[in-house]
Order: sequence, then C-alpha cells, then structure tokens
Amino acid sequence: MKIAPLKATDPWFHRVARHGKADVQTLSAVSCDIAVRMEAVSLLHHGADQNYRPYLHLRGRLTQIQPDVELPYGITGLPFHRGSEPVVDAFYEFDSAQLAELVSKGYFSARFRVPESMVGIVWELPAEVDFLVVAPESAEQPPIVFVDVRDQNSAVLTEETSGYSLAEYFPDYSSEDLVQASAVSETPVPTHSGAIQDLFADEEFEDVEYSRPTEPDHLGTASSRAGQVPEGVFDRLMAEVEARRRVEENAKEPEVDYDPEAPEGVLRERIIPGVEKALSGMPEEILVDSLRRSTEHTRSAASGTGLLDLEEEDTAEAGAAPARASVHERVAGERQLEMDDHQPGD
Repeated sequence: MKIAPLKATDPWFHRVARHGKADVQTLSAVSCDIAVRMEAVSLLHHGADQNYRPYLHLRGRLTQIQPDVELPYGITGLPFHRGSEPVVDAFYEFDSAQLAELVSKGYFSARFRVPESMVGIVWELPAEVDFLVVAPESAEQPPIVFVDVRDQNSAVLTEETSGYSLAEYFPDYSSEDLVQASAVSETPVPTHSGAIQDLFADEEFEDVEYSRPTEPDHLGTASSRAGQVPEGVFDRLMAEVEARRRVEENAKEPEVDYDPEAPEGVLRERIIPGVEKALSGMPEEILVDSLRRSTEHTRSAASGTGLLDLEEEDTAEAGAAPARASVHERVAGERQLEMDDHQPGD
C-alpha cells in the first residue's frame, strides 16, 4: 500500500506522540531509498586545509520514500503530494581515482563545467528515515504516517554509499581542446613567395613618343625667382599712399596754400570775415570813440604799473592825437596799391 506521508514538522506530530490512548508505532533509522528530482548541481571547492578539493552540491525536491523493509499495515511506498515536497541538500565527494579522471578530462581547462544532463531528472539516493505510524480507528480507514529524513540538508555521499560514479558523467573536454588546437595548427598561414607577377605581361601597347611641352618664358622667369620676396608689395603700398595724398591736394581750393580744416583755415575763412562784417556795419564815429576809450584805458593801466610807452608819450607832449585809420580806409588803401602795381597783360 502507498500512502502520502506527513512531515515531522507538522503540528499534529507532537499531539499524536503525546496522546496516551493512540495506537502509535515508532520506527527509527529505517534504511530507505529516496527519490529526489534534482534541480541544481554545482561544482564547489573545499578550503586551503584540503588543497581546494572539488566536490558537488546536489539540491532537489523529495518526491517519494521507498523503505527497504515492509512497514506496518502493508505500507510499501510513501509519495509526497505535489507542492508539499521537502527540499533535500546533499554533498558528493570525489575519491582520488575520480579526481584523476576529472583531471584527465580537462578539469583545469576553462571549458570544464557540470553537464546539464545531471539536472531535471530523478535521482535515487540512500537515506535513513524515522517513522511514526498511527493505527487507524477502523479497517476501512488508512493509517497516518509521519516521516523525518535524517541529514536531510547535510547528507554526504560518495561513490561507495550512493552507488554513483559521477566522474563518469563529465564529458572529456581535453579531447575537444586537442582537436581545436590541431585545427588551429593545421590552418594554413599565408606567406609571401617572393615572386612578382607582372599584370601587364600579356598586354601589347603601341609605342608612343612622349615629348615634354616647353614652358613659356614667363613661367621660366617665375621659376627663376622662386624663393625671393615679391617686389611689387612695397611698390603697391607706396602707390596707394601717393594716390591718397594727391586726392587730398586736389580737394583743396585753387590758389589756397593752407588746409581749410586746419586752425589757420578756420581763422581766415570763418573768424576774420565775421569780424570784418561786424566792423563794416558800425558807424565811423562810434568806432573811433571806441578805439580812443580803449587807448585811454590801456594808458591808465600802464601808468598804474609805472610803465609807459615812450612812443605814445612823445606824441602826447607834441599835443597831437594818435593817428589811426579806419579799417575801411586801410582795406581801400591796400586795394589801391594792388591796382597801381597791376600792369596790363599780367
């Protein structure tokens, strides 16, 4: 008979064990074969105290317990319900012969790894299990079985205890490395033969005489002057300065020997004509009286300082007034002199 067991961690386990009226049978350390659906197999190493000896870590789900002896009430198998399967961790140790086999298969190569064929299958492993069997109340009811797998998360397996020589399941990576190395060595390496093949050896070409064209004279002159500084740069700059100076001279009015924008030009063209125009509109009596008052003021200022004009002093003693002509008279006299000096045909 097969019956689904309960784990020893179930709350009913302690209640039934302490119940005095229940018909309970306890079986300890029963040899069994457990079915484990393997989920992961990892290659690990011990510490430095064991020279980093490799081993395997097996991890999977416990799906069924098969006791080596018949249990009470005809129980022959105990499969777990889907979803309630406990986790099993075990560690597989290689012996010296297996380690030598792994080395021969390329253990120290970079490609060495656990084969994928070890994962996803059901492994049958040995184990010791404690049972607690509760008798049914009637013949129609099944018994209740509690199980506790010893070393469920720390079992250590070997080839002798498990019956598996796991080194045999590893592929031979050394042979693959040798094949690859030989394939690389057999690959031809391109080398240069040293022979030169003429691409136009079979081609026939017409004989054409090539004559180099003669260079013009100006090209020969230019080539002879190569490396010298061009002489036209300085001449061009001097010509531009001279042209600018001629433009400025032509801009001046004819018969004028000064710059109209200079201070001299401003004095002659703007200030003097304005003064003459102001003086021409003033009556002669007012102009003479203004000049007399200005002269008297100058004399009084000079007498206050003790300085006198000797020329003016002599004139005063003679009793004659200073002879001053009006601006108009001077201008008229100058024009008359110019007319007298003018000769016909000039």
